[in-house]
Amino acid sequence: MKGKRLYIVITIFLVHIVNGRPKIPLNEVDAEKPLSLDKLEPPDHLEAVRFEQDGMLNKDFHKEAFIGNHEEIDDDPVDIADSKLKDIFNKVDTDSDRHMNLIEIESWIQDKIRQHFDEALEENAHIFTHMDPDGDGLVDWKDYYKHFLLAKKYDVDKIDSFLKDYGDQALEMKETGESIKEGKIKLRESDRDQLVRYKFKWTDVEQMPMDNKLNKEEFLAFRHPEQSGLAMKKMIESILNSLDTNNDGKLTLAEFVALPPGDVEDQEQKKLDDRYQDERKKEFVHSIDSDKNGVATQKELEDYVDPRNPQQSKAEAENLLQMLDDNKDGKVSMDEMFKHKDIFVDSKCVNVKRSLHDEF
Repeated sequence: MKGKRLYIVITIFLVHIVNGRPKIPLNEVDAEKPLSLDKLEPPDHLEAVRFEQDGMLNKDFHKEAFIGNHEEIDDDPVDIADSKLKDIFNKVDTDSDRHMNLIEIESWIQDKIRQHFDEALEENAHIFTHMDPDGDGLVDWKDYYKHFLLAKKYDVDKIDSFLKDYGDQALEMKETGESIKEGKIKLRESDRDQLVRYKFKWTDVEQMPMDNKLNKEEFLAFRHPEQSGLAMKKMIESILNSLDTNNDGKLTLAEFVALPPGDVEDQEQKKLDDRYQDERKKEFVHSIDSDKNGVATQKELEDYVDPRNPQQSKAEAENLLQMLDDNKDGKVSMDEMFKHKDIFVDSKCVNVKRSLHDEF
């Protein structure tokens, strides 16, 4: 076995000398340690972004902007979560006056948003390198397609012939097993639907030349649209089109808070609908409609949702100060923060693992 491994290493090394860095077939190397599915799937939820990609408000935005990786605290017992929250308070309070002021909160939020971006960049670089074994700086859609099938545990011995014979054609088949030859892979319907969505995303971020290949920046936009101005613009266009009932290219308050069609008879659902509309009205009036003319333009929506907008951290700091500063002295004490700790920490801070936030 050792002799065989040595032979393989020497062979690869010689090929490298003669031809440059070799492209190693996935079924020889990558199939042994394929990327996990969570590394391949573009995350539906964008951390530290005010909107979900379907236009719903990000219910965890305050946590993500102030705490960072809030799931760690959400999963902790109450005493440990409280201890971590105290530690965060002391870090925010840079002048050690036992209060958090507006400038300190804004600076802290900027650091947290930067942390989200840095983590996404680091993860993206690792995944991109894994999928670009020849180091040409490009990832082909077929390579992504192949990694996806590997992560979904399809037969590695059949993947290459399946992609050669069908490829994207399989995504267009109405019935997942339609016209697939015996002995070939038959895509599960849920997997086919995922790949169709991802192909659309892939095409959206691809720039010239349109060759189904993404460079590192485009691949980052594919997985994290919040990192790309173009991807964020397209996301806002999609949200705007879904809510703009009169197709005038902007949103009124009524359009932004509108409920899905249908009658609601259940009182609990009615309360949830009322809360939904109240939250969206508050967000529209105080944060989105910056010129206070009663309508939100695409530019206002882009400014509101783009975490790279320098006004984001300032607006969120002012928002948090307003929510936490009970005595209106312009700063937040430790007691005031803990009085409103449910803003940052789930009320079910017990040993039971927290449910992951809803994907959109």
